[in-house]
Amino acid sequence: MIGRLPVRLKLTLAFTIAIAAVLTATALFLYLRLRTELDNRIDQSLEARLELVSNRLQNGSGGPRALTRAVTRGEEGTGFVQIVLPGSRTVVGAREGLGDEPVLDRADLRRLAEDGGTYDLRSGQPELGAIRVAAAPVVVGSRHYIVAVGATLEERNEALSNVRTLLLIGGPVALILAALTGWIVVGAALRPVDRMLVRLEEGLRRERTFVADASHELRTPLTQLKMELELMRQERPEGDEFDAALAAAIGDTDRLSMLSEDLLVLARADRDRLPVNREEVDVGKLFAAVAARYPAEQVVVGAVGEGKQEMTIGADLPRLEQALGNLVDNALAHGAPPVRLSAVRRPGTIELHVTDAGGGFPPDFIPQAFDRFSQASSGDGGSGTGLGLAIVRAIAEAHGGTAAVGNRDGGADVWLALPA
Repeated sequence: MIGRLPVRLKLTLAFTIAIAAVLTATALFLYLRLRTELDNRIDQSLEARLELVSNRLQNGSGGPRALTRAVTRGEEGTGFVQIVLPGSRTVVGAREGLGDEPVLDRADLRRLAEDGGTYDLRSGQPELGAIRVAAAPVVVGSRHYIVAVGATLEERNEALSNVRTLLLIGGPVALILAALTGWIVVGAALRPVDRMLVRLEEGLRRERTFVADASHELRTPLTQLKMELELMRQERPEGDEFDAALAAAIGDTDRLSMLSEDLLVLARADRDRLPVNREEVDVGKLFAAVAARYPAEQVVVGAVGEGKQEMTIGADLPRLEQALGNLVDNALAHGAPPVRLSAVRRPGTIELHVTDAGGGFPPDFIPQAFDRFSQASSGDGGSGTGLGLAIVRAIAEAHGGTAAVGNRDGGADVWLALPA
């Protein structure tokens, strides 16, 4: 049952139980401490009064009753004093107004006749109620007495009762507040964990999708390569037929190699391990190096910043060449020449643009242009893998930048925005 509860509720319950145990132990400690402190104060007062009365009794003269009246005259408070003959339980002296009914019974007198003591009892006199008594044997001449002094426990019991009431009311209230606090604190503590789990689940979902899509993309060239090799084994072509079959096999092998490299780049980017070795890169020279791979009439270098001032950027040169090469290849495959390379300086960033003169991106493709294995529908029969733009974004993000696509002047425009 508990195992199926949410983690937040489990932690809150555990926190509440722990707080309840702490509050209970604290309340019990405070209550017992207060009771002990009150009892100690009462005992100290009783012992002082007992010593005073015993000394006066031993040092006095005259009859015991008169002597008792003398030593107890001026006693204050609700306490009492009695002097009792242990054998007959006869009260031979008492505080004025207390009466002659002995507070101590015969068993108490026998127990106290030797050593004395302090204990609680219930008085037979309604005006006293629960009392605490300190008594001791006193010898005057040849006569033996029991001197008993006591104090009512009414105020002490009332104070303890008030404390119990406060603890019984305040304890549950404090526990409820602690539980609410625990719920809030646990929720705040678990939010990063929840976000991490969401990211983890999203990462696992993307990983599964990535593996499935990669398997699909790898299956096609592998199947074609296998078929071509089997045909070569069966038909044993010669001359031009052999060269054509071999060229097809080499093409499929190249495609497999390129696809493997692209998948490796994306896998490293997913683990934030795409290596970036920064150096000072001249944007004009970067564009010239990329454009030199293609016929001059197909790829041209446009504006690079403003005026003749060189534009440089701290970046990984091979990675930028790879990203721009992917964009140029896409533009030539799905757009129309001339493909133009240009750069624009923005506040805090430098944008590297690749534009073409084709029909631009389909509007419904733009939001998913950088998704892996995503390809715009076209009638050119292209056989791309749909990883080119995904790699461009991975390289831009590895540099701390972004990548974006759009349509401009009828053609497609893709750019990397990198920190200046």
